Amino acid sequence: MKLKEESGNKSVLTTSYVLTAGSPVTFVLYDEDGDWQLFGEDEVSDDEDAYLVSVDEILEMEPVLRKLPDLQPGQAATREKDGYKWVIVEEEK
Repeated sequence: MKLKEESGNKSVLTTSYVLTAGSPVTFVLYDEDGDWQLFGEDEVSDDEDAYLVSVDEILEMEPVLRKLPDLQPGQAATREKDGYKWVIVEEEK
């Protein structure tokens, strides 16, 4: 599944740093439940840092998320802070 293929009003989890401080999203998890979690490089300290926004809102804020690869539930992707290329994170066995 690609984030850009989700319903525009589906909720995604992100952080206050991404929403208010302009921290770029550098790590995306498509979890086992089919939910999206998007984080920057900033350390999340507590639940108060977590926010729900719609797919449409996050794609408008971070157009580079449209370039995310197709992820299966449980997979994650990462990118360099100023890069545009997403790389799927392989599970450690």
